[in-house]
Parts: sequence; structure tokens; C-alpha cells
Amino acid sequence: MDDSTVHAGLRTPGAPERSRGAPKLSVLVRIDLDGRHVALVVTGVLTGTNQQALVPLATRARALFPGSDLTVELHQAHEAEPAAVDLLRWSLEDARPVTGPVRIVVPGRIEKPRAGRTP
Repeated sequence: MDDSTVHAGLRTPGAPERSRGAPKLSVLVRIDLDGRHVALVVTGVLTGTNQQALVPLATRARALFPGSDLTVELHQAHEAEPAAVDLLRWSLEDARPVTGPVRIVVPGRIEKPRAGRTP
């Protein structure tokens, strides 16, 4: 796999997530060499507010690789609010261009891939 790293906020290792201001996310964008699979690996605390930072990252990654499958992996996140996961799913389904299936992987929950909407 070819890995590119994009950070939507950084935190100091070992520092409390909510110590200063809004919770921070760290996002690793993982793209298969063939470009058919794109994954956003999220660490940090996913909230209803900061989930919005993932949509432009997903849109940009998928614009580079049209037709790719998109997976948002939250299994490494310290916390993911259920409402934030729902907001993220809806935002990704409405993001343009939607060019392939979207899957969100949450610990303890199995999400089936959803086909992207057609414009």
C-alpha cells in the first residue's frame, strides 16, 4: 500500500484528548497501489463537530481515484460518539462526487458497504 498522511489537528502523545479546546483528530489516508481502495484511518475523539473535517479529506482522496471504495476506519479512535458516526455517514453519502461504495468501520458495529448515490 502507498500511504499518505494528512492531519486534521495533532495532539501530543499521552496528552488528554479534551485538555485544550476541541478534541483533535489524526487521519492517515491509505490508498492501495491500484487505487481501487481508499481508507481513512482515524485516531482521536470523533465528535459531532470535528467529523466535518473528514468529508473534504474523503472527497479529495476519492477525486484522485474515481470509482474507488472508501472505508473510514474508526477502530483506532479513542472515542467515537454514535451521533457523530451517523452525521459522518450522512455527510459522506451527500458529498460530491460520490463515485463508489462507502463503509464505516466502528468497533462493536458492523457497517455494510453502501453504494454511492448517483447524481
